[in-house]
Amino acid sequence: MGPVQYWSLHPLTPWAEILRAQGIQTPEESAEIRQRLWVARFETAPDRVTFDTAVSFGLEAEQLISDDYGACQRLGEQRLDLELPNAITVPSAALPGTENLVVFGPLVRSPYSAAPLSPDDVPVSIAADYARPPEALLPLVRHHGDPHDEYVAWSRGEPFGFREPRVERLA
Repeated sequence: MGPVQYWSLHPLTPWAEILRAQGIQTPEESAEIRQRLWVARFETAPDRVTFDTAVSFGLEAEQLISDDYGACQRLGEQRLDLELPNAITVPSAALPGTENLVVFGPLVRSPYSAAPLSPDDVPVSIAADYARPPEALLPLVRHHGDPHDEYVAWSRGEPFGFREPRVERLA
């Protein structure tokens, strides 16, 4: 399998993905996390995989946010066989109402302020070093085995929108 990169399209989503993957649910556990955060500018036009369009990508809607990654991994293997690089957006399993960008194929990192020289050239920069997630995010994270509120709303034909966590102070 070739290179695959996952980027979040909302600034809180990478934190939610980390918290979910590590099973972190308490402020005490969250306070121990230190991560480097990156930002990137992509000029690709990704295919958008949603609950409504999942079938056209060979998936059932629920498989997009399933705790079993097998179906999504099979889709990824198919995407690696396409002309590279290529990309899709998918719902975040960890933070309902947000999306991730999945990029298939090799990429070349360049300075954030530089203009891309080719389709595989991606301007990036470090946004934070030794950073930790905001405590207000903890109750919004969907952990393994929990219902996915966006999927539940979709299956009922109801709208769903991500609500930013309330932060009491800016600094």
